[in-house]
Amino acid sequence: MRKKFKVLQIGPNSYKDEFNYLNNVYWEVLHESLLSQPDTVLENMAYILKKVKTFDFILIETEISDGLLTILNQLIAPYNTYVVSNYWDGFKDLQISHDMLIREFKADNHDHLIERIKSIAFVGQYGDKIHPKSIIPNEMFKGDVYHQGNKCIVFEGDFGTDFQPLATWQYNIFYERDKVLEIWPEFKLEGDVDIQLTFRMQHSGSIDEIFEEFTVSLSELDEPIKISRREYEAFLAVSIQAKGTGKIALGALHRRWSRLEFGSFLMGGNRFSDGDRDEFIYYFNPGDLKPPLNVYFSGYRTAEGFEGYFMMNMFHAPFLLIGDPRLEGGSFYMGSEEYENKIKSVILESLDYLGFKETDLILSGLSMGSFGALYYGAQLNPTAVIAGKPLVNIGTIADNMKLLRPRDFGTANDMVYALTGGTDQEHIHELNNKFWEVFSTQELKNTTFGLSYMENDDYDLFAFDDLLPILTKRKAKTISRAITGRHNDDSSTINNWFIHFFNIILQTKFGRASYERK
Repeated sequence: MRKKFKVLQIGPNSYKDEFNYLNNVYWEVLHESLLSQPDTVLENMAYILKKVKTFDFILIETEISDGLLTILNQLIAPYNTYVVSNYWDGFKDLQISHDMLIREFKADNHDHLIERIKSIAFVGQYGDKIHPKSIIPNEMFKGDVYHQGNKCIVFEGDFGTDFQPLATWQYNIFYERDKVLEIWPEFKLEGDVDIQLTFRMQHSGSIDEIFEEFTVSLSELDEPIKISRREYEAFLAVSIQAKGTGKIALGALHRRWSRLEFGSFLMGGNRFSDGDRDEFIYYFNPGDLKPPLNVYFSGYRTAEGFEGYFMMNMFHAPFLLIGDPRLEGGSFYMGSEEYENKIKSVILESLDYLGFKETDLILSGLSMGSFGALYYGAQLNPTAVIAGKPLVNIGTIADNMKLLRPRDFGTANDMVYALTGGTDQEHIHELNNKFWEVFSTQELKNTTFGLSYMENDDYDLFAFDDLLPILTKRKAKTISRAITGRHNDDSSTINNWFIHFFNIILQTKFGRASYERK
């Protein structure tokens, strides 16, 4: 059962036969006539639940009833229950629909319904990107072409009055069978410029044969491009055409497995992009609906998707995962005013959804995630901030690459350039000060800080030493643990202290039981 997408269908029909050829789908049917005997149903399903534990997807095609609610109360989990439109009115105002995020499942007809389920019926999450260094400019373009680190490649000049080929991506996009593929291109335009992307699809194993071609206009790029589900593997060659006069900055080309409108990466996952097409992703889980809300900022990761789900779920409390898919593996949750305000509003909206106070909040993160926890924690008045391997002087991290970490973590230089417009000492100080101007001016006395740090951290050696005087001056309670080693040493010990600090706060501030990692 572990690697299968587990479905329970409740209603008058069975669609199981239409999924038999999909080896990754386990399908169980509960006929609506049995809803009058919920206790018997649950008793008979006990042997299934020992293997399944929980269903990934529950499809309801029947009226609401006491028997159905009895069964749902035993089987429901956040985002796993969907009601077809004909029966949605009976569910939409129920408390259980609010608490467990039951949602409507829309389909035009039976075939459309089956196709939509097949499109989201997979286990896990996946996302990656093609970096701008793999973009090959058209040699016929006579304007200026230059790289801004690994952030983007810039084309500047006259692109012509009609669409002309500008560049191609060296690597093709791989399309996995039986999934909807979501593509999000990063770019920024200045001047009177228009662009379009062309995709050419060829079967896996084929060298030259292109069997499908389509073009996406600029007006269609406000939302991610979705490549519909196919029953074969393929490759997509991507090129860009441009016209007009001005500047075009092309960044990463992201590709992800799509859950359609039901979620980014995970069922219930969300994404946000600001006016510069900078993204963050977030996933809210209501847990047991009791305080606190635990917010976890993902660490640096080149694979795209959510980190920390199982760790946060272990505490049973409501939690919110936030990830940063920019640059090679993240840009430390800093960005435009719109970008940063949206991160704060997502946290506050989650608190409001739960009916919690602003202090019913813990912000946390490891390494890159520690910056998000500390930076936004200083602005949101949480009960606690828990950070492992804290990094706060991001400009210094870039500067340290010269002698302390040659050729290691060059993304820090991309961050300095992307966030300040340069890489000189003044830009390094500017990026450092971005954190301190926020952190050193906030009221922190009502927040407890749990910090586990590396004594010989070669990324940001003085992060803890810089934080402690401010925390002391602001009368914040601080609990800390120093571990010998450099930044990437002994992560297991840091992680254990991270969980330990969580348990301390959950027990002392919220009266919750202690949970140990299994």
